[in-house]
Amino acid sequence: SAHASFKSWRKHILFRMKHAIVLVLGDIGRSPRMQYHSISLAEMPNTRVTVVGYEGERCVPQLTSKENITLHTFKPIAVSRSLFILSGPLKVILQLFQLFWILLFCVGSFDVLLVQNPPTIPTLYVGWLSCRLKRAKFVIDWHNMGYTVLSLSIGENHLFVKIARVFEKTFGRLADGHFCVTKAMQAWLQDNWDISPVVLYDKPPQFFQPTSVEAQHELFTRLREDFKPAEEFAQVVDDNSTWRTVQDKDRSIKLRQDRPALVISSTSWTEDENFGLLFDALVQFEEIAQTNTNLPNVVVAVTGKGPQKAMYLERIAQLELQHVRIVTLWLEASDYPLLLGSADLGICLHTSTSGLDLPMKVLDMFGCQVPVCAVDFKCLNELVKHDENGLIFHSSDELCNQLISLLSDYPKNTTLQEYRSNLSHVEHWPENWTQHAASVFKKFMLDE
Repeated sequence: SAHASFKSWRKHILFRMKHAIVLVLGDIGRSPRMQYHSISLAEMPNTRVTVVGYEGERCVPQLTSKENITLHTFKPIAVSRSLFILSGPLKVILQLFQLFWILLFCVGSFDVLLVQNPPTIPTLYVGWLSCRLKRAKFVIDWHNMGYTVLSLSIGENHLFVKIARVFEKTFGRLADGHFCVTKAMQAWLQDNWDISPVVLYDKPPQFFQPTSVEAQHELFTRLREDFKPAEEFAQVVDDNSTWRTVQDKDRSIKLRQDRPALVISSTSWTEDENFGLLFDALVQFEEIAQTNTNLPNVVVAVTGKGPQKAMYLERIAQLELQHVRIVTLWLEASDYPLLLGSADLGICLHTSTSGLDLPMKVLDMFGCQVPVCAVDFKCLNELVKHDENGLIFHSSDELCNQLISLLSDYPKNTTLQEYRSNLSHVEHWPENWTQHAASVFKKFMLDE
């Protein structure tokens, strides 16, 4: 019958299509790089992609709208943190079964498995063994070193950290292909573990770009409640204006002359991002702004979720600032680029646990042509060029001085405008992936 022949044709097509699995032992919605990998893989001819990871935040619309990408999400295993010695190994054993079940019995056959590292345990072992059993190629995307992330919470001399390092090296070396995020990490992996990854820098995707005045007006009208504190600097009298934009009688939209500067910092509120640096700098900025009339009022928008958020919110409430308002918010995936593209300046507080990875946030800011003040660490100079696309600081005093130099005479500060124009030709993710990653996957997905 026609129906039977259609079914066999469909089966033949599905069977013939190449199948890539992208595995994240974390919330996929909060793993932008792995989402971009998935989108790029799905754009290869005759390829379908299954993304496996925890359920949680919504993925970018560019991923969810693709017909040939399947999301296979599952719930993370909740284990009490207080008994790490017991609960750590227990959690690993449960994850082991969970991941094997999905990779061996739920997703069908596949040609290549791309795994994000960290988390390292048990992902690298599960990935390696699943690929051997399914005759697929095993590729690791090194974002950082898993054992250095673990040492942050339990100390680098802990037995678990030593075990984790041996595990990471052993199974890392068994993979068929490798990517990493910096030249520094590439050199470290080559020198220490004899692994030779391809450097695939993080790049902003196409949808990170400057936000038009019209889109800013729409965004700040929608986010009015979140930005209520900003209205203390720029009153909003009717529906035709926001604290940043105003609609003229002829319906055209302009930026307000009396707008405060918008500084943005996105954080995961974790130990390797010392938010105290920014607070201390803002307190100093406040003192100087009381007597320096060249400085604007400043709205600092802080996005993200994480463990230290509540503590810092309390500290914000205690600071009685006249010239600075701090707004914390968590945005939909589609609004984050719009807010970033509206900002005047970005602040990055990311320091690396390994000294070998770079902050994705800075790339997103650069995609939006937003200059950045970033706290220094080992390989930051691969990304931020001091006094060209931003400034690098080491202390809150230095950050305060940089804020003063870049925001004086706002919005007419020439240095800030110059940095901005230096960012007008930033490379985006698709060109970068095609150039450095596509050939690796093509080689692995050719018919055996």
